[in-house]
Amino acid sequence: MIGHPLKVREILDEIERGEVLLPEIQRAYVWKGPQVAKLIDSLYREYPAGQVLLWDTVNLPITKSLEGVETPALPSGGRPKIVLDGQQRLTSLYKALGPIRDAGGRIDVYFNVDTEQFQLYLKRLDSDPKWVSVREIVTGRKGELEVLRRLTTAGGLTLDDPRSQLYLDRLRRLRGIGEYKFPIELFRSDDYEEVTELFVRINSAGTRLRAAELVLAQLALRLPGAIVDRFDEAMEEYAEVGFDLDARFLTRALIATGTGQSRFRYLAEFWKRAPSEIEAIWSRARKGIDSAVNFVRHNARFESSEWLQSLNALIPLAAYFERHPAITPDVEVGLLRWFYVSSLRGRYSGSGESAMDEDLKAVASDETIERLMKNAIPGSSTVRVTPDEFDDAGWRNPLFPLTYAAARKAAAKDWFTGVALAKDVVGDDHEIQAHHIFPKALLRRAGVSRHDRDEIANLAFLAARPNRKISSRPPDLYLTEIADRHSERLAAQCVPMDRALWKVERFQEFLAARRELLATAINRLLEQPV
Repeated sequence: MIGHPLKVREILDEIERGEVLLPEIQRAYVWKGPQVAKLIDSLYREYPAGQVLLWDTVNLPITKSLEGVETPALPSGGRPKIVLDGQQRLTSLYKALGPIRDAGGRIDVYFNVDTEQFQLYLKRLDSDPKWVSVREIVTGRKGELEVLRRLTTAGGLTLDDPRSQLYLDRLRRLRGIGEYKFPIELFRSDDYEEVTELFVRINSAGTRLRAAELVLAQLALRLPGAIVDRFDEAMEEYAEVGFDLDARFLTRALIATGTGQSRFRYLAEFWKRAPSEIEAIWSRARKGIDSAVNFVRHNARFESSEWLQSLNALIPLAAYFERHPAITPDVEVGLLRWFYVSSLRGRYSGSGESAMDEDLKAVASDETIERLMKNAIPGSSTVRVTPDEFDDAGWRNPLFPLTYAAARKAAAKDWFTGVALAKDVVGDDHEIQAHHIFPKALLRRAGVSRHDRDEIANLAFLAARPNRKISSRPPDLYLTEIADRHSERLAAQCVPMDRALWKVERFQEFLAARRELLATAINRLLEQPV
């Protein structure tokens, strides 16, 4: 490792020439504007601003430019170096001080010569000559005397004013940011295993890399361009059907397919496999994930990952479908029941690695369904849902998605349009929303607590436009209109049909009655999920 301090202006020049690149696996630029302003403030005050680690190698892996940097028209004479740590700081420097022509890519930081405050550009700053563009001063596009003349012209300063020298000193100090020396560590090695190990040990921008990101880094260096490109393609395709499966999830599925367990820390043997074998494992994992997503969307009735308590519940399903592409009706019932119960009882809350490993062992056994259910309902636990569980349960409760699945199983339709409930519909007017049966404003005026107003027992699923149309109409009015024409639409969503309960003064009784109906519907779903 070689210490190699560089001035900010030298760093900016190297970035502009295309001599500072990112490995393709580096995660996206995530710093917000205020963080960039704080970095510039630290440089102005000559505070430590963190170390940058660059990798110098002859065998360049697949790389990409820092965000906002255009590829040079002519190749640079210098050998590119790859950022292993410091991407956020280097990208921030370029966005705040570099010659970025695209306004959308710039981060404009301004400096107040009177207060020495740094902040992001706002239109109102144009009217105050004390605010100056940091980029213009540091790059020399605007001189210190030009700023002083503007202050004098504005009438806020005279040349013999003591503040003139003070402001001049501050502007020179601001320009000095270009001379700030960043501590650069240069790692020279052509050994991918060695640089991977180094990358794994790095903390980037104060945020410890998660295990899956480290695994993905190892994959990217071992299989340049192959897995990462396929991951990107898979994430885009899953996102198009409503499933936000990130690289962490895909890596977990890859490891589960290849090793039969879900943990990332026992992977030494996995990396010894030939690249062609790892690619073959990914192909198998991808088929399993495809089937798991389709199963959850169509069989379990959850059209998007928004309904899932944890994406980790998909891992055992993907592992099962990778082994058994076709399932029998009995297996369908068993997998659905396990999936619903796991969601209901929070089996995968938290990291869920222990639960995943148990379920992956069950998948590999000859008694998959029996063992999965035993894992999901340990000891004296019960599958059945009681009405009391709905008491004070809001939309974040695991009961909420099962309420939706039960409504879909009952062929529930929008109360006003008659269109079947589904998320993958055309047009914003048909987007499914959770609707308060007793309007919140009405209940608030009646003194009902927020917990009771937002309880699942007061929520139904409707399309967006009818939901807005209902506004604050009393339920005894609009529910009566629906019941007179289509009472089955209310029944499909477990609305008590005793019209006396639809009055605001009977709200608590309405909740109690609907809790009973919802519990019955979910128990029926668990018993007969198909």
